[in-house]
Amino acid sequence: MNTSELYKHMLETTLKVVGEEAKPLLAPLEKALEAQRESIQAIVQAHLNNEIGSEEMEVDLLREQKILEAELISLEICAKAVVQKAVAAAMSGLTSRLTR
Repeated sequence: MNTSELYKHMLETTLKVVGEEAKPLLAPLEKALEAQRESIQAIVQAHLNNEIGSEEMEVDLLREQKILEAELISLEICAKAVVQKAVAAAMSGLTSRLTR
C-alpha cells in the first residue's frame, strides 16, 4: 500500500469536508468583526489623540474583545462541529482505503 496516496486521500477528504462546512462560518465572523470595527477604531483614535491613556485603552479593547467573543460563541460551537466532521471524514477515508 502506498502511504503517500493514502495520506493524500485522507487530506483531500478532510479538505473537502472543511471547505464545504466552513463557508457558513465566514459571514457571521465578518459581520461581528465589522460591527466592532467602529468601536475599536474610536478607542484607538482616542488613544492617538491622547484623550485616553494606554491603560484605559487596554481596558476598553479588552471590553470590545469580550463583546466580540460573546457574539461569536455560536460560531465557536459551529466551528467545533466542522472540526469534528473533518476529523471523522479523514478517519473514514483512511478506513475505507484500508478495508478495500
